[in-house]
Amino acid sequence: QVPPFPKYTSSTAQRNLKKHTQPYIDLANCYAIGTFSELGVCIQTNLEKFQSDSNVGLVKQVLSSLYKRNIQRLTQTYLTLSLQDVANAAQLKTPNDAEMHVLQMIQDGETSASINQKDGMVSFHEDPEQYKTCGMIEPIDSLIQRLMELSKKLSSLDEQISCDPAHLKRVGKERPRLDW
Repeated sequence: QVPPFPKYTSSTAQRNLKKHTQPYIDLANCYAIGTFSELGVCIQTNLEKFQSDSNVGLVKQVLSSLYKRNIQRLTQTYLTLSLQDVANAAQLKTPNDAEMHVLQMIQDGETSASINQKDGMVSFHEDPEQYKTCGMIEPIDSLIQRLMELSKKLSSLDEQISCDPAHLKRVGKERPRLDW
C-alpha cells in the first residue's frame, strides 16, 4: 500500500506528485491486489511512461516479486503442498516453474523448504535460525541502532519544518481561517 503524504505536505505538492506519479501508484495498487492479470494490464497501460522514465527494470522486478510474494504466502498457510498447487496458487504456468522459483527462494534464504522430487511435493519448514548466536545478534543490534538514529534525525527534521516561519506562513494560507 502506498503510504499517505505527511500532514504538512502542501496540497499543491500532493496534487502535482499524484499527477506525475499516477502510473507508479497504479502499479503499487495492482501489486497489492496480487493478481498477474491486473498487474499485466497496468504494466501494458503505463509501459510508455515506465520506458520514458527508464524504469522498465524496476517494473520487471515488481513482476518477479509478485511470484515470490504469492509463494511466501503459501508458507504461512501450508506445511506441505504439491508443486502443481504451488504453481496454481502463485499463478505460474507449470510445476517446473514453481520448482525453479521455490529453489531460487531457498537459495536466496527467503524461505526454508525441501522438495521431494519423487512425489512432486514441497515441504515448508520453520525458519531454522533461532537468532541466538552472536553472529545474528550483532547485525540485528546494529540495524536497531541505525533505525533509532534515523528516527531521531527524522523527528528533528519534522520539528524544524513544522517550526519554520516560511512553512507556517504557506500552510496558513492554504487552510481556511476559522475566525468567528
